[in-house]
Amino acid sequence: MKWHLTILAILVLLGCENGTRQTQPAIYYWKSYFNPTSFEKQRLDSLQVNCLYIKFFDIAWDDLAHKALPVAKIHIRDTSYLQQKTIVPTVFITNEVFYKLDSAGVKALASNTASLLKKYSTLYHLNNIDEVQMDCDWTATTKDKYFYFLENIKAQHIAPVLSATIRLHQVKYTTSSGIPPVQKGLLMCYNMGNLQEAKSRNSIIDAEIFKAYQSFIQTYPLPLDMGLPLFDWYVLFRKDHYAGLFLSIPIPVLNSFKSSGPCHFEVLKDTIISGRPLKAGDVLRYENSDAGTVQSVIRLLNKKLTAKNLNVVLYHCDSVILNKYSLDELESFYSGLLRY
Repeated sequence: MKWHLTILAILVLLGCENGTRQTQPAIYYWKSYFNPTSFEKQRLDSLQVNCLYIKFFDIAWDDLAHKALPVAKIHIRDTSYLQQKTIVPTVFITNEVFYKLDSAGVKALASNTASLLKKYSTLYHLNNIDEVQMDCDWTATTKDKYFYFLENIKAQHIAPVLSATIRLHQVKYTTSSGIPPVQKGLLMCYNMGNLQEAKSRNSIIDAEIFKAYQSFIQTYPLPLDMGLPLFDWYVLFRKDHYAGLFLSIPIPVLNSFKSSGPCHFEVLKDTIISGRPLKAGDVLRYENSDAGTVQSVIRLLNKKLTAKNLNVVLYHCDSVILNKYSLDELESFYSGLLRY
């Protein structure tokens, strides 16, 4: 009898909710070789992830060639797995490209980008692509060229929907940032702090920082999908100045450092990690996307998010990263936006 009462109580609580959203679980695949491990496939299948945002290539400025060139181009090894999924080809473009190019160069770049996307879609038999995404952290100085690039990409008719990634500062400062000419955006709910500031606590994700942006989400004029982080790194400081990133530090090496709090490590003697030198006195700040903070940001999102239909995209698909979270935690990142 008690379990009947429990179910009734749950139903009553659910009935008090305002409603439910239609959300699609998705994930970024950001490596140049698409060959997911059996563990990655098992995790994605358990989470019912049927949509993959796959980075097809980067576009960066080449000083020697004096032109923007595609780099880190995708090599797909497991095409059969992709046939079962919805694919969103994604292109990352450095902001420097739009500083360097004139209008004619931007138009040519759009044509070349579209051609390369079509080439890979044909090569790997990726049919029925409904969306293509561009990823660029544009600025007030480069927005006109970037938006011109987007207009020209749309004119190529690669897919019915062109989307663009949107940073939190671009949502808040729309007057200077502008609104990209795309059908929808994907809000990156990460990289929200100052990575290069020695006093920053966690530049990847911080619920207190997110509060300064959340009120602007509900008035943003584009439909927004949501991107949530699943990554960590070590930020290197030398004499309180930013000196680079390490994606991982071997545990024995980390244990040889002096711990100054849970997230700060001081290098005691000169050493080399992955061919990169560290000097005595250098400090490493560990930053991650812990489940509790991600869930806190999701709760804040729910207070302002007006969309009734959206993709929830985790960044990114990697065995080491996925293994740092329980299946329940990963599921909560997707299910947290179902109800509003």
